[in-house]
This record gives sequence, C-alpha cells and structure tokens, in this order.
Amino acid sequence: MKHFTLAAALLCATAIAPAASAQDAELSVSTGFDFTSQYVFRGVSLADDAIQPYVEASYGNFTVGGWFSTGVGANSVFAGDEFDLYVGYSVPLDSSISLDLGATYYHYPQGGDFFETKDGGAGSYEVSAAVGFGDDIPFAPSVAAYYDLTLEAFTLEGGASHSVEIGEAQSVDLGLTVGLVDGDGFSYEYGQASAAVSHAFSDDVSAYVGANFALNSEDALDFDSIINGDPKGSLFWLGTGISAGF
Repeated sequence: MKHFTLAAALLCATAIAPAASAQDAELSVSTGFDFTSQYVFRGVSLADDAIQPYVEASYGNFTVGGWFSTGVGANSVFAGDEFDLYVGYSVPLDSSISLDLGATYYHYPQGGDFFETKDGGAGSYEVSAAVGFGDDIPFAPSVAAYYDLTLEAFTLEGGASHSVEIGEAQSVDLGLTVGLVDGDGFSYEYGQASAAVSHAFSDDVSAYVGANFALNSEDALDFDSIINGDPKGSLFWLGTGISAGF
C-alpha cells in the first residue's frame, strides 16, 4: 500500500500538469556536502554534530535525490544514521507560482523508538504538496503540507526567505519557518530562523556558512531529552557546506 501511494502521487502530478517537452528538458545533477553542529528536523534535535552529503538529479519537471546524515564526535553513538530517498514533480502555475508534489522514504538503518522492525532497520513514507511564490513577490512566501503514512503524522509548514547581494559573488540569505505537527499520540509547534552568507565560486559551485535558531513546544522530543532527560524548548546551531552542479 505504501508503494502504491508513492506511485499514485506521481501519477496525480502528471495528470494535472502538461509534461515538459522532451526537446526542452535537460538533465542536471547537483551534489553537496554539509556539516552541522546539530541536526534539527522540524524543530526537533535528532543528533549533535553531523555530516550530510546528498546528490540530486532533475529532468524537466521531475526531481529525484538521495540524502544521508551520520553523527560524528563523542555523542555520535547515540544518534542513528539516516538515509532519505525522495522524488518530486514541479507544476508551474504561472510565472511566479509553482506547485511541488513529492514523496520521501526516510530510512534509519539502526532502527529507533518509533521504527522498530524485525531486521533492525526501519523507515517511514511521506507524501507532500507545497505552493511556492517566486522572487516577484516580497519574501518569497511558501506553504507546504506533509503526511507521514507510517507515523500517521500531519505537518503544516509556512516559510519566507530573502536574499541580499553584498558583492558580485556573495549574498546574505535569510529564512523564517513556522510549523505544526499533529501525529498519532504526539503533537507540537515549532519555528526556525536562519541566516547564511553564500559565496559563488562559479556558476556551478558555491559554499555557505550559516547560523540557525529554532523554538519548539516543550513536549517535543529532542536529542538531549533522549540522553539527559532534559528536553530543550530552544535550539541554536551552526552549519557550513559546499555544492556543485553539472
């Protein structure tokens, strides 16, 4: 049933939007590597220091990618690895508005409290829909809805972003996100603010350093609560990364 839902999301996207012309579509691939002083997902801390490589390919309106996270340092033994596979289809509604439909499989090789399986591995399936507005609208607002089929969890998230050029190849990128999660036996709200300085080495290669701050309702689980029994209502972390496309 989960695999059927994944396929159905893609078929639905294809049905409501014209397919990109084979002559116009081009294959592009991007890859990157990030380091973060704390891995925070939707307002919840899942690990301390982590390295997070990824690779993504796009053809026309279709995108498929893989993303990996593994903890490093003294506390990494407490944080399981994560490997995500995702696919998406972008539907341009007009010159400044787009609808993005997607599906993600979150895989946790070591299992976890929410993902017990007989073979020690674990995972969950999620489908999503997001509406984004381009740079023509101030602060490029967006709204997204996610539903995790395994956890029976619904997430509604809104965001805004703004980029300020500070040089020929540098910019300051600002972001703000708020959201709420309602799952089977758990629910919480969160908010996150981010600021990063980016530098483009070329049209295809860029790097950034940034800082992030998140708030969540105190009943949300986080990494410190698992280790120390002391959940955080606020989180601060730093990150840096490099990406390349071809």
